[in-house]
Amino acid sequence: MRASARHEIDLKAIVQVTGDDEPWKEITPVTSISRNGAGFTLTQPCVVGRLIQLTMPLDDSLRAYDKGEKIYQVVGVVQFCNQAEVDGKQVYHVGVGFIGKTPPDSHIENRSQGYRIIGMHANGLWRIIESATEFMPRRNSRFWISIPMSVSRLKGKTERTAQKEDCMTQNISTAGVSVLCSLPVKVGERVKVACEDFRFYSVAVVRNRKERKNQLPSLHLEFVDQRFPTEKMFIAQNSIGEEKYDMDLVS
Repeated sequence: MRASARHEIDLKAIVQVTGDDEPWKEITPVTSISRNGAGFTLTQPCVVGRLIQLTMPLDDSLRAYDKGEKIYQVVGVVQFCNQAEVDGKQVYHVGVGFIGKTPPDSHIENRSQGYRIIGMHANGLWRIIESATEFMPRRNSRFWISIPMSVSRLKGKTERTAQKEDCMTQNISTAGVSVLCSLPVKVGERVKVACEDFRFYSVAVVRNRKERKNQLPSLHLEFVDQRFPTEKMFIAQNSIGEEKYDMDLVS
């Protein structure tokens, strides 16, 4: 089912960023990569929806073109830029979807133009169109993606599990998730959630429960003791055919 295998390797890239301010570039380790996207960390933020360029010595098996060349140059559209602290320093975890070797003409005319993904080409690179408005980030960016997750009802005030149900997410952020789940839990109740795909486990509070006619109810859960690793999720999405996961980042 994978469209492009995910790799975690010892690789560095030159990341070049243009936009409203002066262009800048940074050499940074690539934390995860596939044929159609990459994740890495920068010391400065970049705007979601903008285009940036990566230059790196990439293995031919991960290239969509220019196989046999010493250096691989690819343009990516920024899908998330999450602030974090590493070793006491402020950094930004960034995920990009690769679109090809050169940017569209609209980017040449306007370096601040934003874009959004609308599909995938046969070679595994993403198709994009211009965004009419600037991306306005939420405090916690939300991803519309369906991934397996289990929700367990707790027994009284203990952490023991009383009922457990395997379900699918509707959308997810670092701080919470919406799942389709029939557990008879009430607003304010605490549950345990687990996502084996991303080795994520946390206690959560039920913030809302919506009944839906002839469909499973939706539970809106806020994570209590952990934050979901959305930077890993985006790279995993790059590694799976879009026929299985349809992910969108919303403001």
